[in-house]
Amino acid sequence: MKIFDEIQNKSLSTITILLTKKEAAQLHSYLEQLIRETEPNEHVHFHLENEDFSKEITIALYDKNGNLESFSERYRKLILTDI
Repeated sequence: MKIFDEIQNKSLSTITILLTKKEAAQLHSYLEQLIRETEPNEHVHFHLENEDFSKEITIALYDKNGNLESFSERYRKLILTDI
């Protein structure tokens, strides 16, 4: 698991996520699609946003032993070194 703060440009060790039931259902749907329809490291990701689009969670699958070319250089560094 990698948790990345894009604003601070740093890896995080722990976060708390509080979701509405609607947001949780949407996240569940996105996770099911990722697991069922994609392979790790494909350039497929989802953005879960709140109602006014002021907050966002981006989710994707990765395999650090696979081809990481679809990820940006910054994300490859995060996946490989957690920095």
